[in-house]
Amino acid sequence: MRRSILAAAVIAFAAPAIAQTSTAFLTQQSAGEWRAVNYLGRAVVNASGERVGDVNDLIFDRTGKLTTVVVGVGGFLGIGEKNIALGYDTLTYSEKDGQRQIVVPLTKDALAAAPAYVFTEKTTIDRMREKAGEMATKAGEKATELKDQAVKKIEEYRGTDQTPPKTQ
Repeated sequence: MRRSILAAAVIAFAAPAIAQTSTAFLTQQSAGEWRAVNYLGRAVVNASGERVGDVNDLIFDRTGKLTTVVVGVGGFLGIGEKNIALGYDTLTYSEKDGQRQIVVPLTKDALAAAPAYVFTEKTTIDRMREKAGEMATKAGEKATELKDQAVKKIEEYRGTDQTPPKTQ
């Protein structure tokens, strides 16, 4: 009798947990869904099919809704590129040669004239880039310092100080 009551209690408590887990998990991507990895880096074209930029980031709100697409415009191979932001709902999609395309209703000039988008959240990669930049600057300064010291030592060794005399 005790085992029956214990078994009934376990089933009673476990049933809601089993029901919750079976409906909480999805098992397959729907046909109309895109993975974020397929968005990032994808070319963005205008209505004429002209490439106008590429997707650099996606911004979600706290509910998980995709709100903003950050597009890199201008520049060459990422150098001189500017991030601009477009509301996710301004984008449309088409297909060309079996490939999905992201389409914006703006010209290349309009996108280039758009204000730059400023990220307020720093990712680990952003912090790494900043640190790498700081280290590169310090390394450059140290290299210049060592070069100047080497030139001075060479001049001392040769006994020909090439420094112009000071005038009073």
